[in-house]
Parts: sequence; structure tokens; C-alpha cells
Amino acid sequence: MSESEYIALCQKGDMDAFNQLVLMYENKILNYCYRILGDRTDAEDATQEVFVKLYRFIGSFTGQSAFSTWLYKIASNVCLDLLRKNKRHKTETVSLHQQNTEGEEFMMYVEDGSPTPYEVAQKNEAQRALLDALEKLGEDQKKVIILRDIEGLSYEEIADITGTAPGTVKSRINRARKALKKLLEKDRELFLLS
Repeated sequence: MSESEYIALCQKGDMDAFNQLVLMYENKILNYCYRILGDRTDAEDATQEVFVKLYRFIGSFTGQSAFSTWLYKIASNVCLDLLRKNKRHKTETVSLHQQNTEGEEFMMYVEDGSPTPYEVAQKNEAQRALLDALEKLGEDQKKVIILRDIEGLSYEEIADITGTAPGTVKSRINRARKALKKLLEKDRELFLLS
């Protein structure tokens, strides 16, 4: 069945069709929200809110834009609302100490993976530097960079999502890329291929 058929059925109240739409877009929306919010828990909450809004407002989808564009616009608005609500960033910690069902503590051992600790640290540092640089961009620039360079959307789709002209989108992306390049200049060795 095609996406448009699922949408039509969902608009008639078909829960199976709604579930199919969720399955089709769940990972894309989660990744998008994570890149905007920078926090996994917040991204999961935002993704859930996006699909609640999808369920509530699917009847208002007219097909004037692509369904994915409409859904990304909902996700953008949900993320923006969440960013406005909580300006603070949370940190998560992971403990290697675990408890079995009897309450006895033990140390969890993790198998050695293929990357070395240095490679993992370098990748994490590069990712941290990129996320930090993205956070320093204005919301408009951050949004268009994520939609274009990470999500791979077209200029027209981004224009629909942001409610701006494609030319404005292109200039924002250009300015955002230049700003990112400048922000990442001090960390450029993290992005060089070995």
C-alpha cells in the first residue's frame, strides 16, 4: 500500500494505517528531534508528541505539500516549543555496576569492540564539537543545516517546513555552513580522515 493510501485510511480513523505511518517515519523523526534537541530523552518525548499531533491533526493534511514536509514541520514546532520550555541541558550517566534479581551487585563486562579507545574518544570528541557548534548557531540556521545536510531534504521541502522562500533557505544554509566552518576551525583535526 502507498503512503497516500495510508494517509487516506488514517484520515478515516484506521489505526492500522496510522501505525504504518508511524513505522515509516518514526526513526527519521526521532533522529531529527535528537539533532535539534541534543538529548535522547527529550528527542523521544518530542517524537511521541509529534505522532500524537499527527493522530489529532491528520484530518487537516490537504496534500498541498509532501506528507514528510508536513510532518517535519510539526516536528520543528514541537522541538522549538520544547527548547523554549527548558533551556537547560541534561546529562546522562551510565554505570557499569549492575544488580541481579537477588539484589547482588556485580560488575558488567563489555566485550571489546573493533574500534580502539582512542578512535572512540576521537569520534566522540568530533561529535561533541559538531553538536556544540550547532548549538551556537541561531535556531533558523541550525534547523536548515539539520534538514539539508543531515536529513537530506530538498531546498523546496525545507522552504515548506520553515515557511520561507527557497532562495532564503539557500542563503541561510550558506551562512550556516560558513558559521559552522568558522566555529569548527579550532577542532579541524578531529574531522580529518586518518
